[in-house]
Amino acid sequence: MADLRNSHLSDDVVALPGGRTLDLCRSRWDGVLDREEYEYCRHHGVSLSYDCAQIGWVTQTCIDESSELPQLPAISSVGSQVTALGPEQRTLELRGAVEREAGRILADIQQGRTTLDRAQQHLTLFAAVAMKGFAGEFSLSDSDLAHWALESAAADALGMIREPLHKPQAVSEPTAFAFRPWSSDDAVVYTELLGNPRIWEYLPEPFPSEFTVDTARTLIEVGGIGFHHDTVAIEVDGRPVGQCLLRFDRHFAGTRAAEVAYWLGEEHWGQGWMSRVLPVFTHRSFRQHSVDVIYAWIMTDNQASIRVAERAGYQRSPFPLEAQLAESLRRPGFVRYATHRVDWATDADLTPSQ
Repeated sequence: MADLRNSHLSDDVVALPGGRTLDLCRSRWDGVLDREEYEYCRHHGVSLSYDCAQIGWVTQTCIDESSELPQLPAISSVGSQVTALGPEQRTLELRGAVEREAGRILADIQQGRTTLDRAQQHLTLFAAVAMKGFAGEFSLSDSDLAHWALESAAADALGMIREPLHKPQAVSEPTAFAFRPWSSDDAVVYTELLGNPRIWEYLPEPFPSEFTVDTARTLIEVGGIGFHHDTVAIEVDGRPVGQCLLRFDRHFAGTRAAEVAYWLGEEHWGQGWMSRVLPVFTHRSFRQHSVDVIYAWIMTDNQASIRVAERAGYQRSPFPLEAQLAESLRRPGFVRYATHRVDWATDADLTPSQ
């Protein structure tokens, strides 16, 4: 282990190169190490442990007492008999706990006792701890909906003290595009675009054995029934080049999530189109639909699509049962990225591509 004597401020607190200090015995619930803290510990031989709940590194000497665990509400009881709550009622209880914890954390921010980044880490962890217990009681699909409800509660709290992170982008020549519904007249070009097996390599559904114009017409017709989804063609110079789809989950515990999916014809790959399209479509979706969070399933080795999502404001949204959920949806090898309504300036005007 490297010599720490010159960098110690006390037995447990060290000075970082950037001028900050690091308490090697701080609470685990203060969050994982940031890059500077991590690099310092690795360089000086400080023993680390990987925290799967927070998805990051902590020092092995961090405090992890059970008394510091987030206090979550117990299942309601009447007398000596436990009253079994349904998944939505249980989620509402846990959501209330997250909101109360958020109120306490926001007060800490206002009084300078913590930072916004650490508050976000803490609330994310708080919600994850709540989900561990929930997942043992209820189904996989209910657990997924509860996850979004608790994540949204934490995001809404943080959104109260900061400006929206994302605003609509101007769309002008030569990068102009527009959204419009598909029509039966598009069947031939739809077949040319989506009839390419390479497009399906990163889609969760298998490639149809025979993709014909009739297949295209059927998909266009199904996509036009918009009760459970919103499907639009991406049009450039009067011609469709791809598609964006928003698929709605059911409303649950005060929250509604929706999945976004997108694709481009192969001839349009590598031109940066989707990096321009996805943020505009996301803003449009929050403006036009009552959804609180939008998420995308992306294959782990599809780095291009991951970069598109990140540039559009989406972040990794780990779920304790993500692998099992992906498998149940026939999406092995996929992970999720998400963004929340509160992070978007939904009161701003839409761009010309609406």
